Amino acid sequence: MHVPIVLRGPLSVPFRVFGVRPSRMNPNICTICETMFEHVMRRRSIEIEATILFADIRGYTTLTQAMDAAALARLLNFFYDECATAVWLHDGLLNKAIGDSILAIFNFPLRHGDHTDLALAAARDIQARCHARCKQELAGYGLDVAELGVGVGIDRGTTTFGEFGTTHTDLTAVGQVVNRASRLQSVAAAGEILVSEAAWQALAAAKAAPQRREVQLKGYGAPQVAYAC
Repeated sequence: MHVPIVLRGPLSVPFRVFGVRPSRMNPNICTICETMFEHVMRRRSIEIEATILFADIRGYTTLTQAMDAAALARLLNFFYDECATAVWLHDGLLNKAIGDSILAIFNFPLRHGDHTDLALAAARDIQARCHARCKQELAGYGLDVAELGVGVGIDRGTTTFGEFGTTHTDLTAVGQVVNRASRLQSVAAAGEILVSEAAWQALAAAKAAPQRREVQLKGYGAPQVAYAC
């Protein structure tokens, strides 16, 4: 449920006087909602049911060798901005931007029964936003456009969200769900979205015929079932 507070426009002025503003973590929520994060930090960690999304630029190492620093910075700025827009549009939390990848969490702090559907919609939005840019700009460097783009991994389940570390603290999600989503992203091809078995079963469109396959993920002894969306 969205918080019934005006966050933008002239009607938001009275709220801003009292320090109520859009959150920097997700502009769809306000600073009042951030008390949930303070609660988490006091407890150190809580368990949440969530969908985790990782997105990563494919061929990034090749790009660093072909592009100058300014062009690479523009590409990363574009990637972060488009990912943030897509994640926020579907009520997700953009938790981290790490190098050439992002981590997003759905169903916290904004709760949705269909949070896996929202994560998949955000993933498709990210792919759509980044596809044209890859073709237009990266082809000019003489690179194989088919190998460039964004790979996405999605998993769903119970994960731990909290503040970790002592000297250096980090407010993030950890656990098997996060790890599997990251590993799925690492094996996803450019332009591909790989969804775990648990996430696929939770999707409203799970009865549709998917591209089911088994993938070998780093750190897993047995192949894992994934669905290409």
